[in-house]
Amino acid sequence: MDLRERLIEAFTKLGFDEYREIKVDNIVFSQDVFNQCARNTCGNFGKNHACPPGAGTEEERKARVRKYDQAFILCKIISILSGDDMMESMGILGNLNKALRKEFAAEDVLILGAGPCTLCEKCSALDGEPCRFPDKKQYSMEGNGIDVVRMSMDQKMTYNAGMGKVGFFSLVLYNH
Repeated sequence: MDLRERLIEAFTKLGFDEYREIKVDNIVFSQDVFNQCARNTCGNFGKNHACPPGAGTEEERKARVRKYDQAFILCKIISILSGDDMMESMGILGNLNKALRKEFAAEDVLILGAGPCTLCEKCSALDGEPCRFPDKKQYSMEGNGIDVVRMSMDQKMTYNAGMGKVGFFSLVLYNH
């Protein structure tokens, strides 16, 4: 079984609700998304090595993604009716991405999720120190300047499922 088939099998086994195979050229980069990070809308700007500005320049962020030629955009639909649900949903998606990273640790696969890197309990960026695990950083789609909303719409994936259910997205990059 090749890498592509193993990835699809893992998406199904882990319970992702939707996935689409896309070319890396179809990934939508947006300076506006990166600028939202700079405005610190999520509160992690400069507080995490995998978030801006630690995520690198626009050129570095695009090069990180374009190192690969194939990608899957994944969606997990989660119910969010309260602030507690929002925090729990980030944990659900984080655990799914963690399981993917573990399963494909020996492969040249990059998994971009949502939110800041959670590898360390306390990011060394908070103390102005270098990343302790630079090869294991968990980058987010948004932190790389990727327009998740537009990509989900382009791929006809569920972003807002109604009745408090929202699609949370990850991007899996690999070489064919």
